Amino acid sequence: MTTPVWARVLVVLVLAAFVGLGSLWIARPGLQYDETLFLMASRPRADTPIAYTMHFGDRPVALMIISYLGALKGWVYAPLLGTRPASPAGVRLPAMLIGAAGLAFLYLFARRAFGWQTALLALALASTDPVYLFTTRLDWGPVAIPRLCLLAGCFGVLRWWQKQRLRDLGLACFAFGLGVFDKATFLWMLVALAAAALLVFPRSLWRGIRSPALPVALAGLVIGSAGFLYYAWKWPGETFRHQTEPPEGYAEKLRGAQHILQGAVLVGWISRDVDGEPLAPPDPLARAVYAVAPRLPHARTLLLPAALAALLLLPALPFRPWGRGMLFTLLVCLIAFAQMLPVRSAGAAHHLALLLPFPQLFVAAGLLGARQGLLAWLSRPPWPRVTVAALGILAAALLAANLRGVAHHYFSILGYGGGPGWSEAIYPLERSLHNARPERIVLLDWGMTMQLRLLSGDRLPLVEAEQPQGASYNPRSIEIHLANPRAVFVQHAPGESSAFPQIAAAFHKLAAERGFETRVVETIRDGHGRPVYQILSLRKPARPPW
Repeated sequence: MTTPVWARVLVVLVLAAFVGLGSLWIARPGLQYDETLFLMASRPRADTPIAYTMHFGDRPVALMIISYLGALKGWVYAPLLGTRPASPAGVRLPAMLIGAAGLAFLYLFARRAFGWQTALLALALASTDPVYLFTTRLDWGPVAIPRLCLLAGCFGVLRWWQKQRLRDLGLACFAFGLGVFDKATFLWMLVALAAAALLVFPRSLWRGIRSPALPVALAGLVIGSAGFLYYAWKWPGETFRHQTEPPEGYAEKLRGAQHILQGAVLVGWISRDVDGEPLAPPDPLARAVYAVAPRLPHARTLLLPAALAALLLLPALPFRPWGRGMLFTLLVCLIAFAQMLPVRSAGAAHHLALLLPFPQLFVAAGLLGARQGLLAWLSRPPWPRVTVAALGILAAALLAANLRGVAHHYFSILGYGGGPGWSEAIYPLERSLHNARPERIVLLDWGMTMQLRLLSGDRLPLVEAEQPQGASYNPRSIEIHLANPRAVFVQHAPGESSAFPQIAAAFHKLAAERGFETRVVETIRDGHGRPVYQILSLRKPARPPW
């Protein structure tokens, strides 16, 4: 079926709306450490611990930031940032554009698999989903590039199968390989795609394997993931050295998956817990959000009940190719999630977000499949119009619930401020340190370095105190700076969440043992007046004259 012109225009408008909706109040919440971790690859430094760096002459080029995180995002951002100080918009707007490109491939893939109507609905559901939108905007997983690689690869494979052009297959597998290089957790999705295809389309997959396409697919995959494969060859076993999750941890991951489908997992995490009175609205648009959001009982979307309804409809759908496509989409989600269950620390929001937008595609296909089935069954007037109107109302309800969830997220972020790690106080902290011009800035906790480097354009003399290994801690990384009179030390304010409180405790103990007095130079507060950071200095007490 040919896509009408109005539908193509609507696709462009939806993509533009996605970027616009995700770009509101772009600096809120504050930049987070993992969100800016790509800076290690964009601006590699000799004192920055990177898993693997290659050298071309005198120029270092980061290949792997950590054992499972590649430098691809850093390479993408390097020409965008240059050596200048960066703004939150400079970090988050490119992520939104990458997310929009992924959604464009979702539409192209779904149009080939189910038709333009399903593709348009899936696009609308994904672009307004609060979890999809905010995990793209903040991209601390990262997930924006892997999702783009995933959807581009799916589109390329389907296009190859329909047109039998090896170029499409090679480019698709190259995109899959880039996803693996960007982050090794992409292998969960790659295994899920292969396993789901084997279960749902065994004959087609077998014909594809036996054909000359196999070497092309392998070549594309190897070339795309070459950086990761090289690191895995140089350091065998480093990437996959993870502990297993005890079975009692599975229930928590199931609850996390439920919250992802309800669109509520980020409220109270990237924002503060919603207790007390919110901050006064900062601008007219925020006041409009405030006028609506407080009346909302929760931020939940209708994706979970819609997915359960589509699951119940699946055996009843009379269209066999349509039903097989839905089954494939469902199995991708289930198999990928099953791989996360036994891995310790897997199953967090930025891991589960990799499953999106397959649930939205499953719901859209179920809704349009139900419409076709009902129209074939209720073919006499006025039932066709009643059926179309009822399903249209259901689709509108799904979209309205999504937008309600987005409004609730913005209300939480604006009204209560960023949560631990996402605090807006990182901006005044950078300005205060820049104005103080100390000779050395020693950071006494994890979670500040990358944001300060990025916001200052690497102009701050930052030193990150050594992180403890297990229960032990070597205080040498602090002791060497104690005698520097022009050094300042940065810690989280008392009562603020700290990743490694033993570092600050070791600092105060050592300072007292060496006869120094600790003085609070400045307390950095967020927009709500809450103390978040403290800038400290040391001095020797004056000796009495006798």
